[in-house]
Amino acid sequence: SVSAALSAVWCVADGFIGTPDVYGLPGLLSTALVTDGGARTAALAIGFTGFITTAANRVAETNCLGKMSSAEASVILATEPLWAALFAALILHDDFGLNDYVGGALIVCACLATSLKPEAFGSLPGFEPAVDAER
Repeated sequence: SVSAALSAVWCVADGFIGTPDVYGLPGLLSTALVTDGGARTAALAIGFTGFITTAANRVAETNCLGKMSSAEASVILATEPLWAALFAALILHDDFGLNDYVGGALIVCACLATSLKPEAFGSLPGFEPAVDAER
């Protein structure tokens, strides 16, 4: 909420401080939307990003994650960068480097490790099971 408030202040002040800019809030609300195709495109992109990909996504994600177990939700949220990379590769033909593969493998290993019981790590060197405070 702090970043949203600061962004709103910046957006309002941008066109009023110094030289008025077409891409500042006052310029977008004036005739620039009607006369300048670039300003119209920028305004539509800002609106789409703000309302669809941010607000609508957050509402849908919160509703859906509230209907599943915390373990499933944590795996979905932890693998979100993997899904983003996969769609970037499929849709945008993005290339992966060694760091991308190593990072993806670490994310998958972390998801698998969280699904294991603590006893499964007993054979690892330096691992000591936690002592229950209730005993």
